[in-house]
Amino acid sequence: MTRAWALGVCSFAMLAAAACRPVQAPAAAPAAAGEPVVITFAMKAGEQDIACGQTVEGLGSAGSPATFNDMRFYVSNVRLVNGAGEEVPVTLDDDGLWQGKGVALLDFEDGSAGCADSGTSEMNDKVTGTIPGGEYSGVRFDLGVPFALNHQDVTAAASPLNIPAMWWNWQYGYKFVRIDMKTDAAATDGAWFIHLGSTDCTAADPAAAPETPCGRPNIADIWLDGFDPAANVVVADVASLLAGVNLSESAPEPPGCMSGPDDPDCLALFPAFGLDVATGRCSEAGCATQTFFRVK
Repeated sequence: MTRAWALGVCSFAMLAAAACRPVQAPAAAPAAAGEPVVITFAMKAGEQDIACGQTVEGLGSAGSPATFNDMRFYVSNVRLVNGAGEEVPVTLDDDGLWQGKGVALLDFEDGSAGCADSGTSEMNDKVTGTIPGGEYSGVRFDLGVPFALNHQDVTAAASPLNIPAMWWNWQYGYKFVRIDMKTDAAATDGAWFIHLGSTDCTAADPAAAPETPCGRPNIADIWLDGFDPAANVVVADVASLLAGVNLSESAPEPPGCMSGPDDPDCLALFPAFGLDVATGRCSEAGCATQTFFRVK
């Protein structure tokens, strides 16, 4: 199966990746022969599904309206938690489209309405792979692209890392999360973007990859309990993510949060990803302050 990705306009912010590891991670279970597993995701504002061009009222600390024009994010290092509390890695399928080299793209835009400029018609709400048979009660994953894959030429990369709209440049790598909104923020003519990715990435120039991990990786390690892949869904809830953010205001350059540690629009947002904006790492083990993801 092939897909023609629409050429998006790359942002000029700073960013890249290195894993955000918990303080004390549970022991990893040994690898074994696998059975198929499907982890389903949904993107909502509270209990309301969101779609391209749809306006949701009452978001953020000011109860602002927001029209959604992009909703995509990468996950990697996916694990399930067994009855012994061990993390069991999921071996992701390499499907040549949504998943490859242990990275998966969740895509909730369909290229219509305001998503037409940088989106595509195809959508994806599942992560698929194999895992040893057994009973599982939790899911864990990194929200982002690992450093080893984050700094490459998007025009030569394999899918799903071949999307210009999800990439800055070689130095800063990929946008781990892209949520584009139109709000009533007058200073930016309504533009309010969330582009999460690594910062403090040292390279000779923007066209060169850093040789060492970025100073602020900005990869959140998400821990969710009470999750059975056969019965539950992982919900990315933008209403919870934005609860402490005033969407009616935005510093003009850039509009919204592009992951810069000095960006005032990031200060209220980063704790909802579970991240310390100053360090780009989990504030607590498992990025415990995160409110973006929940189990349903």
